[in-house]
Amino acid sequence: MSNFIYIIAILFATTLGALAGIGGGVIVKPVFDAFGEYTAAQISVISSSAVFAMSLVSTLISSKQLKEQKQNLKILIPLALGAVVGGYAGEYAFSAFTASDAVIRIVQNSILLVLIVFVVIYMKNDSKKSLERTEWYFAAVTGLLLGCVSAFLGIGGGPINVAVITLVFGLGIKTAVIGSLITILFAQGTKLISIAVKDASVFNIKLLPFVIITGICGAVLGRTLNKKASDKTVNRCFIAVQIVIILLCIFNIVKYVISIY
Repeated sequence: MSNFIYIIAILFATTLGALAGIGGGVIVKPVFDAFGEYTAAQISVISSSAVFAMSLVSTLISSKQLKEQKQNLKILIPLALGAVVGGYAGEYAFSAFTASDAVIRIVQNSILLVLIVFVVIYMKNDSKKSLERTEWYFAAVTGLLLGCVSAFLGIGGGPINVAVITLVFGLGIKTAVIGSLITILFAQGTKLISIAVKDASVFNIKLLPFVIITGICGAVLGRTLNKKASDKTVNRCFIAVQIVIILLCIFNIVKYVISIY
């Protein structure tokens, strides 16, 4: 029964990820934490695999839109390359974190909670301003930071990516979604390679093939919906999911604090 719930959660998460650039892992991670059947390391692999499959297929589907974004490629390409370095840094930070499994979950959910609250406040602000930066090096540093955070938290980083890309570069929500998906693709791909080099046995999870297939299905469904949806609809979906994630994070923090004491 729990495996069925996991698959439904991944399909829902990756569909929303492809629709609104959320990444999916930001939903998958708290849901798996709530059930507690897998370790933090296993959840990180499951989440990253689902998100990588989703972002890869979503980026391929969005290739036509990317060609139409020529004026933004000087931002999107350095953003993606910065995410590669960030992905390595975030995975290294996670593997070096030697606290107990419960403490790791508390830290991850707490950081995620703070970041998502910031995202919701910013994205709901109708008069929000942006820095309007266009320098390639600014994009590279931004990608590095986003990649590091997403790899450490094992979430893909989508909601944070979209908000930061909007804030720093002043791009519209749909362009920010594409930028977020590219950043997620490079950061999570880098992270998975890093994990495989260190200990490939961690991929020995029976659920993993179904996770990847579901991630691909979510990508196709989500990008189809994205093409039909207006910017306002995408933004509303984005905000609604963040509120659900905030509640999940609070639940998980309380749950694992109680388990320690």
